[in-house]
Amino acid sequence: MRVYGIWSGNQNGVLEETDKCIEAVFGSFLYTHQYTRKRGHGRDGLYCKQHARKHQEREDYAKETKS
Repeated sequence: MRVYGIWSGNQNGVLEETDKCIEAVFGSFLYTHQYTRKRGHGRDGLYCKQHARKHQEREDYAKETKS
């Protein structure tokens, strides 16, 4: 289980919501939280459509630069 938003005022953080995208994004107080869109895309269906596309582009770029 992933944990988001760990900081000195909340050392335990917030547990992952299993129906939301697993991408960690920065909030207004410069700590991360779990992205709020629904899962269902990308590797193992863990990402929203937006972040699945972003990760796929990174993987494709890594493959291109490796060869």
